Amino acid sequence: MGADWERDRVVILRSMEDSPFFQTVRGGLVTGLYNQKAVWPLFGYEGESYSKGGYIDRGFDDINWI
Repeated sequence: MGADWERDRVVILRSMEDSPFFQTVRGGLVTGLYNQKAVWPLFGYEGESYSKGGYIDRGFDDINWI
């Protein structure tokens, strides 16, 4: 298993990433995450920015895991 399985998994996912099914599932997961305020701190999302002056005033490089 190990690295070989990870490599195989990436190849499989890349082969289907442009399919309508994959994009629908991906869109649902992304939307699901961003709609759950309790998990936002786990991946550094601070929520919408408009009410806080916009992203320009808050910085683009304040996420340390990218």
